[in-house]
Amino acid sequence: MINNQIHDNSKLHKLFDVCKLHGKWKRADNSIPRNYVALEDGASVDLNIIKANFSESFEFKKNSKIIVKDSIAEFYEKDILQ
Repeated sequence: MINNQIHDNSKLHKLFDVCKLHGKWKRADNSIPRNYVALEDGASVDLNIIKANFSESFEFKKNSKIIVKDSIAEFYEKDILQ
């Protein structure tokens, strides 16, 4: 049980060159770094590192939060749809 709780609360920091949000997202406020909230299950983010020809995509649960600052996206592992 404790192992799952630690795993669920892990904050991920993902590096990217290009970040694209898909689905319904709302910008939480006008602050920087930018904070977004997923308005539906399945809202996703695509992260790309161009020189490495690498890309990742994550789908999120409704009301999940993602922070985008500089070239880093931050979100909690528990918010990712499995």
